[in-house]
Amino acid sequence: MDFILDYKWFFLITAEVVFWVCAIAFLLLRYWFQLKKLSLVVFVIFIVNDLWIALLAYFDYQRTGEFSIYQIIIVIIIVYAMTFGKSDFKKLDAFIKRWVAKRRGEPIDESIQPVKLYGKAYALQEWKQFAGHFVVFVLVHIGFAIAVGFSDSLQQTPLNELFGTWFDGEKSNFPFDNEGINKFSHVWLLILAVDFVITLSYTLFPKKKS
Repeated sequence: MDFILDYKWFFLITAEVVFWVCAIAFLLLRYWFQLKKLSLVVFVIFIVNDLWIALLAYFDYQRTGEFSIYQIIIVIIIVYAMTFGKSDFKKLDAFIKRWVAKRRGEPIDESIQPVKLYGKAYALQEWKQFAGHFVVFVLVHIGFAIAVGFSDSLQQTPLNELFGTWFDGEKSNFPFDNEGINKFSHVWLLILAVDFVITLSYTLFPKKKS
């Protein structure tokens, strides 16, 4: 285990490479070679690889006893996989299906053609994605609270100043009792706020056809 943790960045980068190789291999085996059983083997490797990334963060925490940038990067990777990663994989899946059909001269299934949404339908889709982002944000922060606890400064902050203090990137001791997690939380909160504003804009200014 010491060897793995001594070269933890190498193993993390390797795991990310394996992640994308397995994703593409799974789709090619499934659609181009039509080896669905073999593609399932690759899918299992895909899942095990994700669990391995999570274990790297756990083992690193066990060794150091504190949260670090390394662990936060892994959290970001996992959060991406749970939020935007799903929709991105669906897009990649549809792209590979169309590519295979085009290369083989087969008719392209209209059901896998990307559907362009406008107006309320597009806004609703954006709100669903934002809701998923928000739920993951809350769950991860609950996990942080359980792992390291809240800081004393959080308890001393008036409710009407809560979000203003949280948005302040200079507050390294707010809201959790860990500086690294707080920096990560501040950045993610800003990203969530930007995501909210962009999503709201599609309701106020509906997307129209060109």
